[in-house]
Amino acid sequence: MNGKRMSIFIAYALLTPLLLLIQYVYLGSAKGLDLAMVMACSAGWLIPLPGSWVTGFCIGLIQDVFTGRALGFSALSLSVISIVTSQVRGFLNPGMPFADNIAAVISAGVGDCVSYASLRLLNMAVTWEFFARDVLPYSLIWSFALIIPVNLMVSGVAGIIAMVWPDKKGKGVGIASHEPRL
Repeated sequence: MNGKRMSIFIAYALLTPLLLLIQYVYLGSAKGLDLAMVMACSAGWLIPLPGSWVTGFCIGLIQDVFTGRALGFSALSLSVISIVTSQVRGFLNPGMPFADNIAAVISAGVGDCVSYASLRLLNMAVTWEFFARDVLPYSLIWSFALIIPVNLMVSGVAGIIAMVWPDKKGKGVGIASHEPRL
């Protein structure tokens, strides 16, 4: 694994608890705001598929630990979101304006529908009207609005980490490199 890829994984590991603290402590879990879902969409956009699935799963595990939920429920939902974002990215031109916004909205909608179906299968009392009126629209709006800032934040933190993390071993001149000393 190269230094750039590892720095992105480290950036997600550092930023996820920070964003969850902001969401639950500072914002008081504002209506419909799910920053972990936006992080999973970002992971699906910035990391190719096998890595995005693992990253989405780890973001969900961190959210499960922070909220005190059963371990794995958010992890499965967020891994589905990151997989869908990676798949949608394959159909879109990444250079197209609002391509990451479109991918985030599609994957947030699919992820919320999977979560709703899972809750209904567990016989939870979640009505369709509540889901369609109070959960889904806010989730789609927040994912559309926050995907670009989260992508920029993750890329910035990963860039800072990459400056510390070496990309190639023995890159400099000297004993460990393959270049001759003069």
